[in-house]
Amino acid sequence: MKERIQAIINREGITPSRFADIIGVQRSGISHILSGRNKPSLDFLNKVLIHYPHISGDWLITGQGEMLKHSKEKRPFKQLSIPTRPSIDVKPEKPIIQPPKPSSPDPVREKIEEVKEEKVSNPIETQLFASEGKKIERILVFYQDKTFREYRPE
Repeated sequence: MKERIQAIINREGITPSRFADIIGVQRSGISHILSGRNKPSLDFLNKVLIHYPHISGDWLITGQGEMLKHSKEKRPFKQLSIPTRPSIDVKPEKPIIQPPKPSSPDPVREKIEEVKEEKVSNPIETQLFASEGKKIERILVFYQDKTFREYRPE
């Protein structure tokens, strides 16, 4: 199966990444199929046949017969294109998220500033955690209620 997928990619003259983009699958999925790690799913094969209607489903699934469908009606091959996002920046008239008004003091920020100023002056604690002559710069303690304390030895 992986050889037939590779044959389609080669016939179309595209990269495996472009093939993935055209049929709407992840690029890693194509890589895994081509390396033999994974086998293509029914959904994958369906996407290939939808986007490449000139490929024979019998050939793709079983390997029997010709790669291309033969029909009396000759239709030119139409390359599908993937739409891209416009490069124009569209700015909303009003900001979606309003910034907080600085008129009232923020109690959380005040508490953080208060805790930052705390200093550890207990030399025994400093000795317990210091090793090999290294000095502790700071210790952070995190609590389950999502608060924390910061200790700085003097």
